[in-house]
Amino acid sequence: MGPSRSDSGSASGSSGCLSPRSPLSNLSSATSQISIARRPWADEPWPLFETPGKTHNKAHPAIHIANETAHTYNAMFRGINSIFLQAPFVTAAQDVSDFLFLTHCLGSWIAQHHKTLYSRVYPKYEAILGQPGALATSSSSQPEEEDLSFLPVLEALICYAAETQSQPRAYDSAVLLGLLDSLAPGLHAHAFAQIVKAISMETMCGDPGTQVAERRAVGLLNAWRALDTEAGGAPERPSVLPMLVRLRDTTFEGGNDWPRLPILAVHAIADRLSPAHAGSWRFLPCNVWGKPKELPFLTATPAVGPKGKAKGVAWVSDLTSTGTQSSSQSFVSPTPLSI
Repeated sequence: MGPSRSDSGSASGSSGCLSPRSPLSNLSSATSQISIARRPWADEPWPLFETPGKTHNKAHPAIHIANETAHTYNAMFRGINSIFLQAPFVTAAQDVSDFLFLTHCLGSWIAQHHKTLYSRVYPKYEAILGQPGALATSSSSQPEEEDLSFLPVLEALICYAAETQSQPRAYDSAVLLGLLDSLAPGLHAHAFAQIVKAISMETMCGDPGTQVAERRAVGLLNAWRALDTEAGGAPERPSVLPMLVRLRDTTFEGGNDWPRLPILAVHAIADRLSPAHAGSWRFLPCNVWGKPKELPFLTATPAVGPKGKAKGVAWVSDLTSTGTQSSSQSFVSPTPLSI
């Protein structure tokens, strides 16, 4: 199940990629075992991704980019998992408002990341590799529209959080659970595909040892550094950074320093950026230093019935004129990254 965790943020052992499960259908059985085993944490129900550097050439810039991609999506899914697990237990008006601000912040960050990936990141990489369109198209045999079918659900999640935050009495955890249960499988498969795309750039650089391959590899690294610096100055960062530092797990895979923030920067995030929405950050799975802690709102009895998915899908239908909906089938994990 993963390492034991305490409120102090200590952890023992290491957690890898978890076994898949159908989150909404298993919620009641999972919560009934909370008092017997350790409480669920942010590495479930949707499993995290192994960093490619464990099984690939760490020295190549493409694998460095793939590692960064995996860490980023792992942070997203720690957030999704944390919200999913705690949603049934958040009832007080102020708690609901704080909780939905976090949900809106996370959803907006995911949406902005996706937009930047396709509008700026992939075009830069493709130009360096000399292969226009190689990354910004679907990596599966399915049409691009199906590959990105999670986007309408993501938009519905953002809208629900924004509309309900100001009227917390209207909050229905079944709606939020349904939206997350519709969003996460498609987003998880999409995230896996993006990690695979990043790994594939090593091959796309060309034959190892050639000048062309070396030039492209250096170009990828320089482009990634420039894009990373550019992202650091984005206007939404003041609200994203307090969330992001608490979505990183510095104990993951035996320890890591992603995203390599200087100590003074972490202090600035804790002292200057975090207080304004401190109530929202308390739902996150790690402290400001990236050390895991228990999710504070987990209790033994969830306040949600079995109709959450139907309510969540209704939100998607109301939002989209085409009636696009996420598949309601049980979640199936993609093939794990390994050699």
